[in-house]
Amino acid sequence: MMITVFADIPQHTEASLHAATYTVRGKLLRTTSGLEPYAGPWNELTAAHLLRRTMYGPKRSEILSAASSSLDTVLTQLFAPPPTHPIPPDPNVPGRDWTVGPYSDIVQINYQYDFAIKKWWVGLMLTQGISVVEKMTLLLHNHFASQASIVGDARYMYKQNTLFRQFALGNLKELTKAVTIDPAMLVYLNGFLNKIPSPDENYARELQELFTIGKGPEIADGNYTNYTEQDVKAAARVLTGWTVHHTTNPPASVFVQKNHDSGSKQFSSAYQNTVIKPTLNPDGTMNGSKEISDLIEMIFLQPATARCFCRKLYRWFVYYDIDDTVEQNVIVPLADIMMKNNFEVKPVLDTLFRSAHFFDPNNIGCVIKNPVEFAVGTARRLNLPLPGSADPEFVKVTDALRDTAWSLQMDLLEPPNVAGWPAYHQAPDYHEIWISTTALPTRGKFTDTVLNGIHPQGSTTTYKIDPVAYAAAMSNPSDPFKLVDEITSDLLPPIEGGAAITPEQKNYLLYNVMGLVQNDEYEWTANWNNAQKNPPDSTALTTVTKTLKSLLRFVMRMAEFQLT
Repeated sequence: MMITVFADIPQHTEASLHAATYTVRGKLLRTTSGLEPYAGPWNELTAAHLLRRTMYGPKRSEILSAASSSLDTVLTQLFAPPPTHPIPPDPNVPGRDWTVGPYSDIVQINYQYDFAIKKWWVGLMLTQGISVVEKMTLLLHNHFASQASIVGDARYMYKQNTLFRQFALGNLKELTKAVTIDPAMLVYLNGFLNKIPSPDENYARELQELFTIGKGPEIADGNYTNYTEQDVKAAARVLTGWTVHHTTNPPASVFVQKNHDSGSKQFSSAYQNTVIKPTLNPDGTMNGSKEISDLIEMIFLQPATARCFCRKLYRWFVYYDIDDTVEQNVIVPLADIMMKNNFEVKPVLDTLFRSAHFFDPNNIGCVIKNPVEFAVGTARRLNLPLPGSADPEFVKVTDALRDTAWSLQMDLLEPPNVAGWPAYHQAPDYHEIWISTTALPTRGKFTDTVLNGIHPQGSTTTYKIDPVAYAAAMSNPSDPFKLVDEITSDLLPPIEGGAAITPEQKNYLLYNVMGLVQNDEYEWTANWNNAQKNPPDSTALTTVTKTLKSLLRFVMRMAEFQLT
């Protein structure tokens, strides 16, 4: 079922024919499929769906390779352990490992190092192979959100980013323990200020409300189904005593016993009246890490914790609308798998990506690309020529893509608040928040720039897509009918029946956008063949290039191009 979702958005004149097709499937009628294994065909359509949802703009070559393989093989690739990456380059002292350097070296120009991380991260997205690690790293950054501008130390943000990448397919429980005493989080949510006699409740509250169990329905003023104000206060006492030594090399979080509440911490009936008691080390000192471990273990014993995170996974990889049927058929059984596997993430994703629900036609092409997916994915999808990752020019290109995502309201390392980007939690709009009267023209301007040429700040080079080379990768570019079919299938998600566009849209592209004449369409064939000669016919090459640029410009301004 297809329905219009953005009727209030001004239409681009050249896209008026297609504005009514700015659609999302299933908003009124959701699928009833569940986690039973997908038994349908494995082909280019299904391979493209899997890679589009788990990567940033999979290249056509990657999709064709996946389609010629098997679901098992592709999932093995997606779940491969992440490689070790070089650190972000030092913007001031080439070759220096600034991530473990003294704070005094970067404190005055910390923003430059924050930007170095952002550009480095975009570079990892651009150069990724078939892997879900980068998508999961961004999910975890959104889930355990912290803001670089508040943290104020790029070394901490880099350490946190590598922590997310390390645990991208690992154990959520162990990651939560690590995040709790992570230097960036200790600063961001005032954990370093949490000490007796006046515990700071900031992290204790967000740990339960946003990072783990979730509120559940409110049952009394300030008290929720899943935890109470008593539990926030008790958790804050557990977490007392941790701080950050800014001047150590590298910086580290440390436990200061004199600042820790040494009493027993009583939790409410929501946690079965659990009492967390202080633990001593063999030398008689207090073991602050053990109390944090006991706290996290207590929270993760509750089924609501696994279900809360599985909803985050679902909204990230499948769709934002979780109705009662999806809750029972997908979320609850995924949470059971997570708990049975002691909160390992990989078995949950493996089950989801093999399921009939994931490949249900109702769940294909129904999610609006977030700004990072849009900017980085467009560059990857259309094979934007790039310098080598070791070339200084590469960082300039990644900065241009980072800046595009920022202009579309997704600034890496700067989610708007501790809840992350609203598109993943703010009902009822969710991902529709990414599209506005400002964002849509900005997206169109970016795709135009990709065709006309990106000129990064500080660069003497212009980077742009080669439309002729892009078309040459199709199976039969001399046939205009097949060419339009393949380009739209490559750039747009499928609609009912597997096609990417309707017959009416196809005719519009052929005769209005490409300018072909009915019953004389194969003039394109002659022009294409002449343009491919060695040496090429310059007039034919100019005509073909201009026509392809018009076609690609229009397709990338179509509403469907915003969907994945």
